[in-house]
Amino acid sequence: MIAAAGTGGDRTAARTALDEVCRLYWYPLYAFARRRGLGPEDAEDATQAFFAGLLGTNLLGEADPALGRLRSFLLKAFARDLADARRSATREKRGGTAERIPLDLEAAEIRYQAEPVGVEPVHQFEAAWAAELLASAVRRVEDDYSASGRGALFTALRPFLGSTLGSGGPPDPARLATELGLSDVAFRQALSRLRDRFRTALRAQIADTLRSPDEATIDEELRGLRAVLAAAH
Repeated sequence: MIAAAGTGGDRTAARTALDEVCRLYWYPLYAFARRRGLGPEDAEDATQAFFAGLLGTNLLGEADPALGRLRSFLLKAFARDLADARRSATREKRGGTAERIPLDLEAAEIRYQAEPVGVEPVHQFEAAWAAELLASAVRRVEDDYSASGRGALFTALRPFLGSTLGSGGPPDPARLATELGLSDVAFRQALSRLRDRFRTALRAQIADTLRSPDEATIDEELRGLRAVLAAAH
């Protein structure tokens, strides 16, 4: 995703990758700005201005090739923007002519207000990043299941992926197997396939956020993800 977003050749691929960057990172950055003392509208403006810069420049493509984690680069760049006193004089105000990405400010504020108070902004950014990464991996799996006509099966089995995904506790396996018309063996096989597909999707999602992904760096990032999730609960 980093390479595609920074490419100067295929504009369609670059824009698709940038849209994915915006979708994955806008809330973590918005919440970071809120925890840095900005009000809701100013935090939205700051986030919009930052992503407008990404959309209008080759910032990702010009980044240090040694860059590892995309989230680290984005957070440092965003924090630099927030610290720049000139930002308030140069950014487009609400309703301006700069391209704006679709942000659900009301939903973001509800989510922000539900988060624990007093958490260090960088740590909360990491927690929000982890939640977005998991949700994006789930969407990949859901899209695959829906495309193959197994959307109902995915919906039934999704709670077994874990409460960290916002699905609540899993139902009784024996009861659910009966409801799905599956034998115990078939149910266990379906659940195993779902979990395998989710692990694959999560690794692919992580790879998209690394400059030069390989098995070792993906494993390291997974360990970091688990540590963030453990610290948040």
